[in-house]
Amino acid sequence: MVKRIEIINDLETFQGTCYVEIIPGKYSGKDWVKGSLFFTDETFTFFSKAIEKHYKNYSLWGISEINRDTWKLIVAELENLKLFLTNNPKAEDLNNQIEFLYLETTKKFFLGNLNQNLKDLVQVLDDLQLWITEKSKNNEYISILGV
Repeated sequence: MVKRIEIINDLETFQGTCYVEIIPGKYSGKDWVKGSLFFTDETFTFFSKAIEKHYKNYSLWGISEINRDTWKLIVAELENLKLFLTNNPKAEDLNNQIEFLYLETTKKFFLGNLNQNLKDLVQVLDDLQLWITEKSKNNEYISILGV
């Protein structure tokens, strides 16, 4: 169950293994790399539709090595998602833009504190866009390591 929508930087706070990792470069066979970004699986799925629009082979359960040009498209798509989220969306319109991993519990959590969760998700998207843009300068690929 999501407790907060955030990027996780401290591996010591992990409980279990249901985390998605984004690493600069292609996957080297190592997980939990310092300097990576980490998300709970639920948080990651809130913006996974933006990734799927431009990278059709994405899977929450696998490894996705995405090139710099595709990331540029994804970053622009994340910007569109942020605009939607900051425009006071109605609860019934959220399903068109964000994914709820566990429909019953994740959607209930998200809607239960809608304004704060929208704000937190926008902050996560801001931070993710900045990180991707920065890491793309020196890396032809940025990889997503699924759950």
